[in-house]
Amino acid sequence: MNKIVLVVLLIVLSVKVFASDPNVDQARASLQVVKELTPWPWEEPVTPILDDYLAADFDQYQGWAKSLYMVDELKMHKWGQSITEFIVLAELLYTFQPEDYQEENRLTFETAIADLDMFRMELNEFLYPYVPSYNLKHQNLVRHFDGEGIVIGVFDLFDPVRLQEQRERHPNIEAEVQFGDPITFLHGNTVIDIILDIAPKATIVPISTESKTYNEAMAYMRNRDDIDVINMSRAFHITNDQLDPEFSEHLSHILQSKLFTKSIGNTGTDLEGENTDVRKRLGLPPLGSFFTYDLDLIKAFLQQNQGAPGSQNLMFAINLQPFSNEVSLTATVPGYNPLAIKRSFAISGDAVYSVSSHNFESGSSFAAPQLAAISALLLDAADHYGYSSGEAVPLVAQSLQGTARRSHLGANNTGLGLVDAHKALAKLIQSSRRVE
Repeated sequence: MNKIVLVVLLIVLSVKVFASDPNVDQARASLQVVKELTPWPWEEPVTPILDDYLAADFDQYQGWAKSLYMVDELKMHKWGQSITEFIVLAELLYTFQPEDYQEENRLTFETAIADLDMFRMELNEFLYPYVPSYNLKHQNLVRHFDGEGIVIGVFDLFDPVRLQEQRERHPNIEAEVQFGDPITFLHGNTVIDIILDIAPKATIVPISTESKTYNEAMAYMRNRDDIDVINMSRAFHITNDQLDPEFSEHLSHILQSKLFTKSIGNTGTDLEGENTDVRKRLGLPPLGSFFTYDLDLIKAFLQQNQGAPGSQNLMFAINLQPFSNEVSLTATVPGYNPLAIKRSFAISGDAVYSVSSHNFESGSSFAAPQLAAISALLLDAADHYGYSSGEAVPLVAQSLQGTARRSHLGANNTGLGLVDAHKALAKLIQSSRRVE
């Protein structure tokens, strides 16, 4: 009897494993349908992904070596994003076809798109266990604190449909506060995913704006006394090719009472626009980016705010590759700007999974919310040890900045180094004992 049960169990398990494997044949057939119905005019990124997946020998490695193979060598964390971009563009091209053509082929087209999207999610599900988790040394911190009572303003852009889904899962997310008519963008939803993955009980305030109402949003955050941390995975505000003076004044005031975490950028350069060391070493040309103007805005604000009250409460996140052994090829780094170096942390943000997009996302935009979340947990700890809000904010900044793990890549690439939440908590506790 036991042997029969064992055989049945093995059959069920084998079917389950087989059924969950990404279906390459179905994806290839669906891809062909999409290309024919759009019609697709260029080379596409999906066929190489299918070929690379079939050619891969996943069984030759185990454990950490398998992670290195899948992430470092095959770059599988980028595959889902490539498929998503293909799907979005294919859906757009389909709308350019005559209406009767669209109606006639709609079911076939939507089925093929759904098959490709299913393949993408199966790929990411297969990869997920092998992608390194956050490298923040925060295991001890999250055992004792969850961010409850701490309010984080997420200054970003959101997809309202996904945001509603997030709010249904997390009652600690407030309704979106909008200024003007901001565009719909999933970016901020991913930022929220990351924060709540680390600090699940923190209260989230989603704040969005268009360029014309930027300063209204800044004034709102400035005047909300309950907001403790603000994460800004956006560029600073520019007016007449310079740092907007009203924005600068708002930010200077905000820093006197709140922590402010910001993505430093994704230009592949330092703040002076020079190619990063890793790009030089690999012989890669400058990346270029629409947001290169933000480099000058960051430098201008740091210079203007030097020595001002709360200036240490502004913290930047530099994007590292998944295993934290090198900066991302797209990362912006401080270079030899001492003001930026002493406010910057290197954080792995090149393969961060988002529940909202069901993809691994990359960029300093997704390194900064990790810093915001750790700050929230430390503020939670500071409250536990009896600090007032006015005392806790500068103490948390000092604790993080004073305990960062220095990197062999140098301060010009990684600023203060990697976040060490364990040591930051220990430093905070030590400070509380000295006060007693």
